[in-house]
Amino acid sequence: MVVATAEGAIAMTFSKVLILGAGGMLGHDLAALFSGARLCGHEDLDITDEAAVKAYIRDAKPDLVINAAAYTNVDGCEDEPETAFAVNGDAPGYIAAACREVGAVLVHYSTDYVFDGSETEYVEADEPNPINVYGASKLRGEQKITENMDDFRIIRTSWLFGRHGKNFVETIRHISQTNETVRIVIDQVGKPTYTMDLAQKTAEIAECPRGIYHATNDGVCSWYEFARAFVPNVVPCKSSEFPQKAKRPAYSVLVNTKTSPMRPWKEALEDYLRPTVKVPMKGIILAGGTGSRLYPLTKVTNKHLLPVYDKPMIYYPLQTLVAAGIKDIMIVSGRGHVGHFLELLGSGKDLGVRLTYEIQEGAGGIAQALGLAESWAGTDNVAVILGDNIFQDDIRKDIESFESGAKIFLKEVPDAQRFGVAEVKGSRVIGIEEKPKVPKSNLAVTGLYLYDAGVFEIIRTLKPSGRGELEITDVNNAYIRRSAMEFSVLEGFWSDAGTFESLLRASVMVQSHGVWQGTAGNFSPELADCPSKAIDGGNNS
Repeated sequence: MVVATAEGAIAMTFSKVLILGAGGMLGHDLAALFSGARLCGHEDLDITDEAAVKAYIRDAKPDLVINAAAYTNVDGCEDEPETAFAVNGDAPGYIAAACREVGAVLVHYSTDYVFDGSETEYVEADEPNPINVYGASKLRGEQKITENMDDFRIIRTSWLFGRHGKNFVETIRHISQTNETVRIVIDQVGKPTYTMDLAQKTAEIAECPRGIYHATNDGVCSWYEFARAFVPNVVPCKSSEFPQKAKRPAYSVLVNTKTSPMRPWKEALEDYLRPTVKVPMKGIILAGGTGSRLYPLTKVTNKHLLPVYDKPMIYYPLQTLVAAGIKDIMIVSGRGHVGHFLELLGSGKDLGVRLTYEIQEGAGGIAQALGLAESWAGTDNVAVILGDNIFQDDIRKDIESFESGAKIFLKEVPDAQRFGVAEVKGSRVIGIEEKPKVPKSNLAVTGLYLYDAGVFEIIRTLKPSGRGELEITDVNNAYIRRSAMEFSVLEGFWSDAGTFESLLRASVMVQSHGVWQGTAGNFSPELADCPSKAIDGGNNS
């Protein structure tokens, strides 16, 4: 695995990475950095269940486990010490034992609160002496790991802030908007740490020798000095004026003596406060295949050029992508048909997009066709749509919120046994069955998918199915095994126009309710109210 950090790419010796606590603030940044990792959230695994932990890690067979799962409510730990010690203390021991069993390296996060604050700074070899339940529970976690395995990296860090969760920066910014002044303690000193920087340092430490490491952004400040760097209306106070259930160490400055220093916290804060500029997602329309179910209509043309009501079929997936804000689009089709698309659509200039064309030689399957876009897509996320699928829904919000992993779009249908069917739990997909006799849900998998750049690595590992093709279902199952698959349920109508019946019904629905209106150069969705209904979804695998 190669991980790209701010300092450059790190060629890692680990090929199978498991991230526990992937839904947390740090976990999100780890997931983005370790793009091919299997992601595990609290809904996927109860880390306090020893048997479940061992079974999960045995099944995953990772060579590196990164444990970012923890109970981090410092005052809450005082109220629930049993929970704190179960999650922060005993669970790391279960994880360590399971890692030892499968031969995996463990990276685990601890805290500056394992120290009492009686000194002005602490190196890795200093003796811990926690003064609150949170610190004591985290120290037990360190001890349980060292008791259960040798090949560990324990990373102590402090004062985390990041884009994907509640943190001190966002809390104070919010309070400062509705209060004339905000009191912040000045007699607690430490080192603020940006989770994105910590994730990058984790990739480096994972390759270092076993042991305990301190990893924080450089520079020392009080909570008051930290707050003053991003809001103007803060005033200092003492801890005694702001009583809390858990006692905090006065000085919890972690000194790193083993690795290169991280950048100053002020620089990291500037990056955090700077508006995020997301790289626009690219779109891929898969318009290959022989169209045998529509023969003889497809004897001399590609099925995606057949009319659906008053427009060629290819216009509808184009409209779905353009309406979502996607401007760079690749169309993948067969050797004999790419010229037809080029003649119809040209460069895409008239449509306000940039079109690229790729040829799929032979019937290699949907996943094989997607793999042809690897060089063009680069490291960008991609929205993949089957060219014979027609959607009424606007997916712009899904596109804008997508960061990593994969996402499929599902539709409630009355005859789920005819489709690929998804079994879901919370926000994750836990399984997909192709045309099951007894479906576990009524949620059909449609021909619309969002993937991170890791999809191309997955495709390279696929083997042909019984029909000699690389299957998109195998791609989706790979993400499901990593706990990196999410979903949205469509509300408007959806149709696969790949059979005579579905082609006719799609035309009738478009005529009746409208998917888009205007000339070829004016894509503007007019989504009228219509029954929440699927029209012959066909087989999208």
